[in-house]
Amino acid sequence: MKVIVLGCLFFLSLFANDSAAFKETRYLYALDKNVTLEGYITFGEQNIVIEYVKPEPKVLTYFEEKLTIQDAKGYHVIDAQSMPSMNYFFMIIKAVHDENTLLLNSFFDATTQGDETLLTPKGVAAEVLEEVRIVRHEKKLHSLHVKIKNGDRITIEVLD
Repeated sequence: MKVIVLGCLFFLSLFANDSAAFKETRYLYALDKNVTLEGYITFGEQNIVIEYVKPEPKVLTYFEEKLTIQDAKGYHVIDAQSMPSMNYFFMIIKAVHDENTLLLNSFFDATTQGDETLLTPKGVAAEVLEEVRIVRHEKKLHSLHVKIKNGDRITIEVLD
């Protein structure tokens, strides 16, 4: 419990103003391809808005387990329940931001060593996720790494 609370505090430093610039690198196992994106994440009371600015503009809004995507192709809505890995990804981000240690404890065991906190999924989360790793430098969040059982990986690095 104590470790998760500490991990939350470090992750929260990223979102102290409820908005932060980041670089996201995704490895798509099925395509054996890396995709790099840059943008901003903003937390509202009920939603998360991710605005990608590179390589092309795109806005994702996560609200009530639905993901709305707005880009050059138009406007699309996806039910997050149909994509468990996406649903867990947003749950992790939101739970850490909201300091919801009860929710994190129900899905993960935490171990901290040096600047890294490893969240090991348990229960139903273990069916979708391999691990979540939070890395910090000088008590400030540096990156978040999510490994998904299908071989995909997501790394988010904080841009200063």
